[in-house]
Amino acid sequence: MGTSPVRRVVGGRYELLGLLATGGMGQVWRGRDALLDRPVAVKLLRSEYTEDETVRSRFRTEARLAGRLLHRNIAALHDYGEAVTDDGEVVAHLVMELVDGEPLSALLARERRLPPDRVLDLVGQTAAALAAAHAAGVVHRDVKPGNVLVGDDGIVRITDFGIAWSAGSAPLTRTGQVVGTAHYLAPEQAAGGKAGPASDVYALGMVTYECLAGRRAFDGEHPVQIALRQIRDEPDPLPDDLPGPVRELVARMLVKDPAGRLADGAAVCEAVAAVRAGRALPPAPAPVTAPLPAAVAAVAAAPPARPPRRAGRVLAGVATLAVGAALGVGVLQVAGPGQNPGTTAEAGPASSEGAIDVRRAELVGRSADEVEEELVTAGLRVRRVVVETADAAPGIVTAATPVGRLDPDETVTLTVAAAVPAPSSTPVPTPTPSVEPDPEPSWPRAWPSAPVGQATEVADPLPTTPAPVPAPVPAPVPAPDPAPAADPPGNGNGNANGNGNANSNAGGNGRGNGRGRAG
Repeated sequence: MGTSPVRRVVGGRYELLGLLATGGMGQVWRGRDALLDRPVAVKLLRSEYTEDETVRSRFRTEARLAGRLLHRNIAALHDYGEAVTDDGEVVAHLVMELVDGEPLSALLARERRLPPDRVLDLVGQTAAALAAAHAAGVVHRDVKPGNVLVGDDGIVRITDFGIAWSAGSAPLTRTGQVVGTAHYLAPEQAAGGKAGPASDVYALGMVTYECLAGRRAFDGEHPVQIALRQIRDEPDPLPDDLPGPVRELVARMLVKDPAGRLADGAAVCEAVAAVRAGRALPPAPAPVTAPLPAAVAAVAAAPPARPPRRAGRVLAGVATLAVGAALGVGVLQVAGPGQNPGTTAEAGPASSEGAIDVRRAELVGRSADEVEEELVTAGLRVRRVVVETADAAPGIVTAATPVGRLDPDETVTLTVAAAVPAPSSTPVPTPTPSVEPDPEPSWPRAWPSAPVGQATEVADPLPTTPAPVPAPVPAPVPAPDPAPAADPPGNGNGNANGNGNANSNAGGNGRGNGRGRAG
């Protein structure tokens, strides 16, 4: 599908007038509904993906979920259809409300930081949209600036429910996959856990942080590094010139443990209203603890290792990324040594009825094998993420999530330290990456229902077909021979550095033409 569609009219009634945005798997057109004589936005699935049933299932999911959410802050869906052309090509299309305005990503690119009052207004409206979705049992799972549309009338609308989840929806990803955008991914999502309303709250907190600070909370060379930072690190403090209640609001949205976070969109609405009115924030939920099973409770607390400020280099084979099947949807898979992506260590029988209380201080700083054995014995599952770091000894747990009161068979993700390889004594040429890094995509990103950062801010950025990155092969280190006294000492510095950055926007980097934006 090029910039000119094969058919100027889709669905027998929607005339395509001009291209608004393009992404890796679809295009969004300004259109006209000939039957009702009204402007619309038409989202077309690229022809090369129409035979992929998973992609089409995501497209239908977006239509079904968006169609049942009626709220002034959610872009309205008008129609969905799949038609077969004379040459046998399937044309799948969504017809949505056309929003005159721009995505929040474009606004941030232009203004960088936004004043607190304006941020509270934007966040309050976005939270109201999420509250409606959460009340209907829908979790968005990809809240980010590119999916928040700011109309010329000041009304905010969220869009793109292509990877949303509801209790009645069929699973569109394999077990253990993580869908979302790395810069806004909640820790429980990054760890491979189930997303809930609190996950959307965390993502909105990351958006709020970016609006107030003028920069993202976490960045990195690779989406996996960013996702690991979501699990392990705390963002830098917000600027001191911001009011204390505003900073407290963001902090409450970014609590690592979802149980201690503002619970859902409605809770964020209440908190925003309190801040704007000068009232105290609602009290945080009190931690609920239960006695540990004997196998875990007997463990003496060990002093936690110093948390690393930067995510270490991820070991080859530990983390893999796959391009998502929906328009710009990213899929992140994390696996430990000896595990396939999406698998976990099987838990043994729970040693007691009810919840299991897990304390981070009793896990961090100890042997991963020992910790895993105790957690499995207690009735939990374990997933490992191995990261090279100089901040802890190899095999030591440096982070664990989730913690607190866990149900039997829940998965605890352990971040385990691995040694950073020392440079070899024989020079080894630096391998040349097979794919040159793409430049950082400029803002604004393409949008609307297919905003550009989509999976590539999850994959910010990754190629659709990642090229293999050669791993450095350390040269053998010869045993030192005593040098003759007359000879000067030799000096051989070897540097083996295999580093390939593949940048691509799975959602595609597109440019929107005109002010009309698709809902």
